Amino acid sequence: MRKKMEGTFSKIPAVLGSREILDKCFRRGKKVEMSFHPDRVAAVRNWDIAKLKVMEKCAKETLERYLKGFPDLRILDRFHRELVSVLVDENSYRKALGSVKWARDSILRITTSTVKSLERTRNIEDFSKIMNAYFGRFSSFVDQINDDLSFLKECRKSLVKIPDIDTEVFTVVIAGFPNVGKSELVNAISTGRPEVAPYPFTTKGIYVGHMEIAGEKIQIVDTPGLLDRRLEERNKMEKQAIIALKYLADLVVFLLDPSETCGYRLDMQLSLLNDIGKFLEKEIIVVENKMDLYVSNSNNIKISAKERKNLDVLVKEIEKRVVRNG
Repeated sequence: MRKKMEGTFSKIPAVLGSREILDKCFRRGKKVEMSFHPDRVAAVRNWDIAKLKVMEKCAKETLERYLKGFPDLRILDRFHRELVSVLVDENSYRKALGSVKWARDSILRITTSTVKSLERTRNIEDFSKIMNAYFGRFSSFVDQINDDLSFLKECRKSLVKIPDIDTEVFTVVIAGFPNVGKSELVNAISTGRPEVAPYPFTTKGIYVGHMEIAGEKIQIVDTPGLLDRRLEERNKMEKQAIIALKYLADLVVFLLDPSETCGYRLDMQLSLLNDIGKFLEKEIIVVENKMDLYVSNSNNIKISAKERKNLDVLVKEIEKRVVRNG
């Protein structure tokens, strides 16, 4: 059973630098107004404590937004985990989030101890010394994680390219050379309009359609720019992004164009089919598209995605796998 992904990559928050966080927190602290109290010492003490609490809350909320917004690698499903490993250095990623947690915890700790110091003090002049010491330590904690924040800011640029896709749903991945009719097929068998989701190393993203088979929701995924040319032509990172599809796909539908109007010879298409079969290690249904132009003598399923012909035959074959997957 796949683990359900917690949170979404598209909602990872923008990351502020140390100076921006400090400016925001100090600005909020300065806005705190003194409340009336008949005891001057108590009035100043309460005012200073209120400033600390406002600054603490600002830092806590900001840093926790990153701790909660960036995915925890330990609970990611294998598909998303593989993609993250392609895009960011996992050790540096963990270290950066660990540093953010340290800064948050340190600020909470010194705020508590500073409040206690203020409560024990009766001298207004000592309040100023205590507050200045707090401001210095507060700033130091945030400044020390500036490099970590910068790293997370760069990570975010890559991580938002990871699709927020449900890995618990039975997923059919469509493969084949460009122009064989993959997107037409996704459109033809989807119950609604397919959505476009980002994906690393593609300019178009991936297309995700949905349908219902045997009372179960099914995802149909077209991957332009990924499963459409020989793997030997890929660099290492592109191959890793393709490997991730192994953990997304429950079934692969490989689309052939025997008419060769796609611009690729049939022998080249069959070579890619063999290549992908070895690489993904998933069950493959081979489908010949464009039967409106050409029909071969093979035993493969033959359809016309463009003219919506024989699609029921393909859907029945998919249904068999869904039921078997149970």
